[in-house]
Amino acid sequence: MRKARLVGLVTLITIFLIILFIGNRIIDYLNRPEAKEIVQNENVSKDGLRLVLNGNFITYVGINDKYEEMKAVAYFDGKKVSPLISISYYLDDRQVSSIDTTKVGNYMVKYEASYGGELEELKRVVIVTDNKKPRLVVPSAVTITTDEVFSYDVSDGVIATDNSGEVSFRCENTLKAEVGNYVIECKATDGRGNEVTKKRLIKVIDGIQFKDGDGLIIEYPDGDNYSYKYSFDGINWTDASKKEVLDVSGNVIALVLEDGEYRMSSTYYRK
Repeated sequence: MRKARLVGLVTLITIFLIILFIGNRIIDYLNRPEAKEIVQNENVSKDGLRLVLNGNFITYVGINDKYEEMKAVAYFDGKKVSPLISISYYLDDRQVSSIDTTKVGNYMVKYEASYGGELEELKRVVIVTDNKKPRLVVPSAVTITTDEVFSYDVSDGVIATDNSGEVSFRCENTLKAEVGNYVIECKATDGRGNEVTKKRLIKVIDGIQFKDGDGLIIEYPDGDNYSYKYSFDGINWTDASKKEVLDVSGNVIALVLEDGEYRMSSTYYRK
């Protein structure tokens, strides 16, 4: 009996050692790089061919801006592959050669690829839009005289541009032949109704004043770096003071220079 028990114990120990040996061999086998790769591959998605967009599904591009094609990426069973991906463009269900950004419109871009016996397609929406306001540039403050008010163009020097190339502008003329500072409102509008408003300052000062009495009095306006002259024939000029008194008849031309350059003139006929 004792001998039988001893044989049974030896048998159990032997079986345990065999199981332990086999277990270690299995662990060593599974830890091999090749085995890890097999396990990883078993976890890879088996979803076949799939296309993924670069960028957004709905893409906006400004009118006359450049459209940058973001393309798409292909995956097969979760791995990135490089099949030939064809790209086609459609406008109002009509195939076109490219996206024309010179006009507002909605485009559909179709991406198609085949790989591993599978065919897959994907779409993107590209919207060519115009939501930018025009660019409006107005001059800095301008000074004119009361004599120049009725002939002065309040939009002089104003520049309006737009990315669409289609823009118009208008400046509201509120000038009066009275001394004062006038704020003029200018507005630019493009073909899509986008608009921008800016204001400019026009200063109205006294011009050359003629007062006829016992003599002809010429009163010149004040101004930085102004100098004054008068003439009877427009050829021969005489220097004048800010207030000049003349005992003459006929045409008298009064002239104002600013830094030696023409600033204004006025003519008065005295009998």
